[in-house]
Amino acid sequence: MVENGQFQGTVEIPVNCYQILGVPIGCSKDQVVKAAMQLRATEIEEGYSPSVLPSRQELLIDIRDKLLFEPEFSGDVKEHVPPKSSLILPWQWLPAAMSLLQEVGEEKIVMDIGRAVRQQPNAKPYIHDILLSMALTECSIARRGFERGTVSVGFEALARAQLLLRSKRSLAKLTLLTEIEASLEELAPVCLLENLSKPRTPGNAERREGALAALRELLRQGLEGEASCAVRDWSDFLSQAMKKLLAIEIVGLLPWDTIALIRKNNNSSEAQQQRFVIDCNCFYIALLAHIALGFSSKRLELIEKAKKITESLEKTEAVDLGFERIICKTLLGDGKLALSEDLQKLGLNGNSLNRQFGQDVSRQANKGNADFYSSLKTC
Repeated sequence: MVENGQFQGTVEIPVNCYQILGVPIGCSKDQVVKAAMQLRATEIEEGYSPSVLPSRQELLIDIRDKLLFEPEFSGDVKEHVPPKSSLILPWQWLPAAMSLLQEVGEEKIVMDIGRAVRQQPNAKPYIHDILLSMALTECSIARRGFERGTVSVGFEALARAQLLLRSKRSLAKLTLLTEIEASLEELAPVCLLENLSKPRTPGNAERREGALAALRELLRQGLEGEASCAVRDWSDFLSQAMKKLLAIEIVGLLPWDTIALIRKNNNSSEAQQQRFVIDCNCFYIALLAHIALGFSSKRLELIEKAKKITESLEKTEAVDLGFERIICKTLLGDGKLALSEDLQKLGLNGNSLNRQFGQDVSRQANKGNADFYSSLKTC
């Protein structure tokens, strides 16, 4: 895409006449005439400047005549002569060309042209329509993504369309922007889960970070009781999300120790809202994440937080988490001999899995491994 220096007030775009009409190269003259007529009769999308419609009509007549009467632009399939691969247009026709290319599905070309010209001085009078064509193209990309079941692709395209429309004050008033923002709010939880499900590869790292940031924002909205929050079934949504996270990601999601303290106050509205958003199962997953990360990274402060979460769950949910409580105390090095006896008792009263695990931890506690506790406390 280059601004043409030979002709004042013109711009060169990398498309042939067939692409403007959305017809195959070398098609019959009847097809050319029919396509031009259909596009002339098509209603233009809402939001374009009044000048775009007459410019479209003029451009379509010009393109039709070039294909019918100028071999340079039509080419010759039989003689293997390709059509001219670029067009030189007056700047005032550029929005018309972009709107037509968007309608016939030339999405990449529309975006390439828009990115190339939007910073050029001659584009300033037409920037409203240029950005609108780009935003509508992103909406087309989003629609195709949804049809194919790739919600994240559609969501990202809508987010780009939103940014384009917000970048120009005259576009921010359009109904299209309101519809896009409503769709983004509704789709955010589904897109988030899809992005968290993607393989943890360098290529997906940015998407995953974005999904984690979006999850934190949704949790903030939910915990503060904002009516605009898109999540309707928190139990199902958060359970799915946390199953897709690493322990370090769960730990960094919220200030869990603060939440544990709030949760203890059963009668407060804040505690009630918190239980609506974070149910017992999700809170328990957070507990296990703290124990796992605290143990593997030798970070005592995480074990302390796990202990607070355990106490909060036992008080508010009427569950017996003696096993988890003893694990926390063991890792903190509190009375290893007494803890060994508690673990053995718990193992005798628990199921076979707990009993075996309890015996293993008990043996470790009886060894009095000073080096292990010393290294844990100093990290």
